[in-house]
Amino acid sequence: MIVPLALALQLTKPPDHWFGADKLKHFFVAAFTQTVAYSALQAAKADHGGAMAGAWAVTAAVSVGKELHDRRTTGLFSLRDLVWDAAGAGAAALLLEHSVRRSKDGDTNPPLLAESLLTPLPPGSILHRVATPTFVHVR
Repeated sequence: MIVPLALALQLTKPPDHWFGADKLKHFFVAAFTQTVAYSALQAAKADHGGAMAGAWAVTAAVSVGKELHDRRTTGLFSLRDLVWDAAGAGAAALLLEHSVRRSKDGDTNPPLLAESLLTPLPPGSILHRVATPTFVHVR
């Protein structure tokens, strides 16, 4: 009697709740994947729009790949996990969108550090007064 009951319990799929530690992991891993993919594409000189689209594609591929792996190993493909993945990627995309530096002409690619160091300081600015040496002639 115990063996058939144990086998029946083992064959049932685990419950897929909307909330739980697993869902938080999906949220944060997707957010991490989104930001790392975006940063990698930006480092490869992709513009903001291209990097954001590429980051969405990478995050979607990782999320669906994880669910396909779960289906193959545990028999459970969870749409709820994918919803939490999308929420995490969306939160990261929102933060990335609001943290992009834009120039006055709307360009989202800031100048390189070397370019910004070689740009002359505007006269009258605080940095111009501090960084410009003044020489006093002493007799």
